[in-house]
Amino acid sequence: MSSQSDSPIARLRQQTVADERVALLEQAPLFSVLGPHDLRDLASKFYSVRYQRGEALFREGEPAERLFLTSRGRVKLYVSSPRGAELLVAVVGRGQIFGELAVIDRGPRAMSARAMEDADVFALSAETFWTLLETRSELARRLLELMARRLRRADQTRQDLVFFDATTRLARKLLELAEEHGEPTGDGEQVRITVRVTQEEMAQMIGVTRESANRLIASFADRGWIDWGDGRPLLLRPESLLRRSH
Repeated sequence: MSSQSDSPIARLRQQTVADERVALLEQAPLFSVLGPHDLRDLASKFYSVRYQRGEALFREGEPAERLFLTSRGRVKLYVSSPRGAELLVAVVGRGQIFGELAVIDRGPRAMSARAMEDADVFALSAETFWTLLETRSELARRLLELMARRLRRADQTRQDLVFFDATTRLARKLLELAEEHGEPTGDGEQVRITVRVTQEEMAQMIGVTRESANRLIASFADRGWIDWGDGRPLLLRPESLLRRSH
C-alpha cells in the first residue's frame, strides 16, 4: 500500500506548489535570468513562512541569515531614529526580493522589515544563495545591475530631500511607485498603483509630517492629477505629475 504522500492527489498538489513558486521566481527581476531547470531547482530550496500583520521579519542590526521573496501581502522596509521615529524606505509586494543586500555583504541588517498586512513569503538561506551566485554567472551579473540601480535610486532620494520641495518629492514618489507597482487602466493613459500606501507612509517616504502629506495629496486630487481612493492611488494625469517632478 502506497503512503498518502505518494498518492496522485498529493503529487498533483506538490506539482502545483512547485509551479506556483517557479512562476513567482520568473517575476522576480533577480532570478528571471535563470533557465527553467535552474528555476525549478531553486524553487525547491525556498521554504514558506507566514507573517501576521505587524509582525517583524527582521530588525536592524540583526545578522542576515536569509533573503525573502514576497508571495502575498506587503512588507514595509524602514529605518528607525534613536527616538523611535520611522523612515519608510520601501514597500515590497508580490514577486519582489528583499533582504539580499545584508546577505551579500555578510553584515548586519541595515534596516528593519515588518508585515503591513498578513503576508506569505518564501525564504532562502544565505548559504544557498551564495552557492547559486558562485555557479551562475548570469545571476551575478544581474545582481550587479540591480544593486547599481538601487544605489542610484538611493542617491536620487537623498538629492530629492536636499534639492526639491515637498510637492516635487510627492510627484516623484508617485511616479516611482507607479513604475515599480503600476498597471495601466481605463484608456491606458491612467496608471493604478497596485500596492496600498497610507498617507502616513507616504509622508515618511517624502520626509514630511502626516498633516503636510494630507494637504499635498488633497491638492493633487483637487487638480485632477490623482485619485487616492482606498490607498491604491490612481494617477489620472501622469503627464502632469511628470512635469511637476522636475
